[in-house]
Amino acid sequence: MTVVITGAAHGLGKALVEACVDRGEDVTAVDHDEQALALLDCALTCAIDLTEPSAPQTLIKSLPGPVTMIIHCAGISGTGRFEDIPAEHHKRILALNLMAPMRITSALLTAGHCAPKCRHVFVGSLSSYTGYPGATSYAASKDGLASFAASLGKSLPRGMTAHCVFPGPLRTDHAAKYAPENSAETVARRQSPDKAAALILRALDRRQRKILPGAKAKGFALAARLAPRFVERALVKSLFSGLTTPRL
Repeated sequence: MTVVITGAAHGLGKALVEACVDRGEDVTAVDHDEQALALLDCALTCAIDLTEPSAPQTLIKSLPGPVTMIIHCAGISGTGRFEDIPAEHHKRILALNLMAPMRITSALLTAGHCAPKCRHVFVGSLSSYTGYPGATSYAASKDGLASFAASLGKSLPRGMTAHCVFPGPLRTDHAAKYAPENSAETVARRQSPDKAAALILRALDRRQRKILPGAKAKGFALAARLAPRFVERALVKSLFSGLTTPRL
């Protein structure tokens, strides 16, 4: 039995790998960064570009057995005005964040490579609860992923489940790369990936379908529902207004 984690070499994916290994899980870590994968202490690694057409079949061939859980954590963003970001980058965001999980899920189910109680876990974004000015194609990919997870969960074979995680800003290189501001104070407010990973796995153990890891994520989702205009204005001020050039 195997736990598969994509985007496993860095950030939240790496924290999830380490947490699953500590729990005694046999983990297959998937990432395009072969050098970083080699530093992980897990059962198996698979270095592939998930946007390649052959990626799902390459992954399946590398797996030692049926998948008990797969966490689709791989993702990229692009911040700035929508029209200033090259169309090819928008396309790559959608290819990695949305299409890759869909293609891998299809391939695993078609090949009968999922365990009877396999959990399909998709890492979305709090952007699903509000607009995300300055990261429009990223938000589109994550909203699509959340909708896919919700719909998939209604049609999976009996015993299998689909889950979507909605983390807030994390203390990772990924967040720093795309954020307009990375002061020590701002970075300190972001959740550590280790803490997020622990909360996510705890929620999965409880079979939660929608996972908001931590009080801040839950608070943001509640505020976005109760005061959407206030949250949108705050995001425009804190995110969009600070982006003077695209970050890819």
